[in-house]
Amino acid sequence: MKICFMCDLHLPEDKNARQYKVLDWAISDAIKKDTDCLIFAGDATCNGNGDVYDYFINKFTNCGIQGFFIPGNSDLRDSSSAMRIKGISSDCENELYNTKIFAVNDSDGEVSEDTLAQIEKADEQSIVFMHHPIEALGHKSAELMTKWRESHKKTKLFFGHNHISVTEDNDISLQAMDTDKAIGENACITYYDTVTQNIRKAYYFCPVPADLYGYMGISCYKSPEQINYATDKGIANIELRPNCAKADFSVIHSAVSSWRESGGTDLSIHMPDISYINGEAVADESFDKLIELAKTLKNDRFTIHVPKVSVQTTLDDSTALEKICDFLADRFNSLEHNVVIGIENMHMTASEMADNTRRFGYIPGECELLIKMLSKKCRHKVGFNFDIGHARNNAPYSSEFQISSWLSKLGRYIVGYHIHQVTYDNEVFENHMPITDIYGRLISYGTLFADWSEELINKAPFIFEMRPEGSYDITYNVFDSYKNKKYFDIHSHTYYSDCGRDDPHDLIKMAIRNGMSVLGISDHAYGIKDRKPQYEKEFRDLAEQYADRIKVLCGIEINTIPRFYDEKDAELIKNYDYCLIECINDPESVAYDDFIGFCKKFDIPCGIAHTDLFAMCEKRGYDPLEYFTTLAENNIFWEMNVTYDSIHQYREHPYVIDFMNDSKKLEIVKKSGVCVSIGLDSHRYEDYDGYKAHYMYDFLVKNGIRLVSEIIKF
Repeated sequence: MKICFMCDLHLPEDKNARQYKVLDWAISDAIKKDTDCLIFAGDATCNGNGDVYDYFINKFTNCGIQGFFIPGNSDLRDSSSAMRIKGISSDCENELYNTKIFAVNDSDGEVSEDTLAQIEKADEQSIVFMHHPIEALGHKSAELMTKWRESHKKTKLFFGHNHISVTEDNDISLQAMDTDKAIGENACITYYDTVTQNIRKAYYFCPVPADLYGYMGISCYKSPEQINYATDKGIANIELRPNCAKADFSVIHSAVSSWRESGGTDLSIHMPDISYINGEAVADESFDKLIELAKTLKNDRFTIHVPKVSVQTTLDDSTALEKICDFLADRFNSLEHNVVIGIENMHMTASEMADNTRRFGYIPGECELLIKMLSKKCRHKVGFNFDIGHARNNAPYSSEFQISSWLSKLGRYIVGYHIHQVTYDNEVFENHMPITDIYGRLISYGTLFADWSEELINKAPFIFEMRPEGSYDITYNVFDSYKNKKYFDIHSHTYYSDCGRDDPHDLIKMAIRNGMSVLGISDHAYGIKDRKPQYEKEFRDLAEQYADRIKVLCGIEINTIPRFYDEKDAELIKNYDYCLIECINDPESVAYDDFIGFCKKFDIPCGIAHTDLFAMCEKRGYDPLEYFTTLAENNIFWEMNVTYDSIHQYREHPYVIDFMNDSKKLEIVKKSGVCVSIGLDSHRYEDYDGYKAHYMYDFLVKNGIRLVSEIIKF
């Protein structure tokens, strides 16, 4: 039996948020992969909204797959619906296909005596799932469950809550589905085969967008030192802090001039906070000093926090926001050059209450109101500067307004981003920390990356805002580790192939969404037929159209069985970037006896598609090292075909798995110097699984295998 485990989705009320797309994807994936059973291990909602929980249960139970589910602790956060939701759960004891499945409803952190009595029946073939790990339960329940575990060591126990995937013996911590909170890797669902006991993940893949790096920049807490740092590092975007008002302006001018001469393109100034006292908008003298500095520096943008005024004040004094906007507009309108003004969200402080006494501007609607009001009074563009860290740690509102909700509601207003990690130790949030993992413990950037790639949010300066010494080096090192990789897929199909159906635009956009730097489209020659000139022209035009986001190559896949092969192909494809050649090990193949000679007549780079060359060498009596060396000497590459999609019935090529797990074969390929390509062999863009191409790329690089980019030059 194939079981698909899901957990920690955290659906908000906003149905445009990314988590709803994840839910649809997960159910679709389970259906396509002929899943026998769905299990949801709690935290369907982010804050226990009853209507949202009902929506989830309806989707989950009506998808056509037998399912079992329990609520989690976040599903009980709303006191008005907590008791009802706690009762909406599968029975504890169930059986499906002769497998006993026990659903432990521990959403309140406790395990009832009745539940404990039932799970005593579990044996080594049974599956028990709960929301919390045992150690996170209340003291008494944790003690009793620990005793149960000691007497049921061979029973598989699955749980969520930790948002991270860890397997220890028969304890399986499930990765979160929430793209804002999945730790250490992308959000995913987990498949478990009860026969083989194999565990396999399917990722909702959200890699770093290939075009993000050009938008990156730093906030200069120390000037001119960090301005000079940006100059030395070639950082194109910088932000000056309010403390520049106290600096020697001539020094700042000199540093900024050097930065601009080195290629600096976007200069922002972060303005001091504005308050409202005795019926008047107030700011310290540094505000006006920075306006004067802006006039001489000709900055590109400003960032300013929402004002230091409580929600209650704005309710009691209807003119408060008007006066604040008048104050800002008067000063910004005095600038003769055009600027962009970003209103930045802030977080609550430890001393504030979650009521109207809090300082104004913590939730999306309040920020939007201020943006609209200032826009009417100011001649410059006014938008939203999204501080992701402040949104994430703005408890308790961060439960209702997750990162995904902020992006969904205000993405069209965004004119800039403040990026930093948040730590949480001893019940204290620490802001402006370096990013050590893009899927971090408190902030995972999956939603941001996905929305950016799909152009659902505005692309704008992506400013790292970090205070500890060395933070920028740490953060840039993390992103550079991705930037320096050129992930590629040079085997995918469109409607030009008989077995394909995709519009090329859809495939290219999906490759971009999956973090590819290079996409080679290689439709079947027998499908393209006499349209080869048209095919080439279309993909050259597409390459130009998408050049700022991805490199598109024009390739072709040639079947060498006589009934599919056309001798005219060699002349018609001479200007293509490469060709993949298949079926070379079939005795009927026109390339069977002289593959090297066959490739030479094309006069473009050639590669061997989805073929087990080690098995072929054994069958024909070739020495593998000699054969691969001959391929290398003739610039012929070998494909790692990592397909896993519906058109191929979710089957993998055994030769790829075998190659990755055989050190002798790895050494032969490495020693031979043959170049290796990667192909997803996609025929349906909705199945496109870029994670597999990324994983293979990293594997090949780690093992010192030459890549096809040395031959095709991308």
